[in-house]
Formats: sequence, structure tokens, C-alpha cells
Amino acid sequence: MKKFSVIAMGMLGMGLLFSQAASADWTLNNDSSVLNFVSIKKNTIGEAHRFNQLAGTISQNGAFKATINLASVNTNIPVRDERMKSMLFDVASFPQADISGNTVNTFKAPAAGEAKIEAVKLQLVINGKTIPLETRLRVVGLGKQGLLVSTIEPLLLDAAALGYTEGIDKLREIAQLPSISTVVPVTFSLVFDHAH
Repeated sequence: MKKFSVIAMGMLGMGLLFSQAASADWTLNNDSSVLNFVSIKKNTIGEAHRFNQLAGTISQNGAFKATINLASVNTNIPVRDERMKSMLFDVASFPQADISGNTVNTFKAPAAGEAKIEAVKLQLVINGKTIPLETRLRVVGLGKQGLLVSTIEPLLLDAAALGYTEGIDKLREIAQLPSISTVVPVTFSLVFDHAH
């Protein structure tokens, strides 16, 4: 596993959502997609979270764009969601994370039931910072339904490198925790429908 300097919660996950574009051949199906991140507190306790609102597109040449609505963070604890929005992500100033990129090699959509591994170069924009990333994704053809894009292994994002140290400290203090890790594992499984 590689360690990527990216978003505190993983988001990033970013993992990889693609934002609406008129020239897109595939459009992200938010209802069928999921982006998860794991927070680790007290050094040993892991909790899985997600973002509920993702949007994105993939073009026929393998270019993609994506957005994560940071206010849609879902930790299954409403008061913690609100604290993350205000103390960590500062959604009033930075409401979303943007990811863009392209496959390293010429992209050809897999046939129905076929799976391919695609190397991708990404650019994450979050919290006023722009960070380059490289990873590999599994792309599965769904026939007329579109594509399934998922992580092969968790992305390990460094929240401190994204400027989230102060926010994490605020969350730790208000929750009276001895520690919250700044390393955030992120995974995703994204379904893209054929654009019409």
C-alpha cells in the first residue's frame, strides 16, 4: 500500500468520483456508489464513515472529474457529523473536494463481465490545497448499464498534510479522546451509467 498525502477522513478518497460534464460517456450513479473512510481513535478503535453525495463523469478517453460534497459526511452520529462539517472540513469555506485525472494508458471500456486494472494519475483539490496522486483501480464492465470502478487497496491519506491537524485536535478535545490518527484509509466502489 502506498501512502498518499490527501484528505482527513479519507474521502478521497478519494477516491474517485467524477463531476458532471456534457461530453461525458459515463455519469456517476450516486445511489449505487459508495466512498468510505476510516477514522482511528485511541490508537486501536476504527470506525467506518462515508460521504452520501458524490457526482462525476468519465469520458471515452479515460478522463474523469469528480466532486465530493463534504457536507454529506455520514458517521452515523449526527452530532459528530456537524462537528466534522464545522471543525474539520469548514464546509462554509470549502464545501467540496474535487478530483480530476486520466488513465495512464489508452482507455478502452471493458466488455460486460470483464475486469481490467487501470493505472491513473489524479489531482485532488481540497481545503485550498492541490495534491497529485497515483494509484490503480479495478474497472468492471456492466454492459449497457455502464462501469464499476473500485479501489484495489485502501488509499492511505495523510490529513495533516492537507492542513487538517488543527481540526482534528479540536475534534479530539471536544470528544475527550487521547488521540485521533491523521492517517485515514479510504476505499470506494463507484457505478457509472451510460450518459444519454
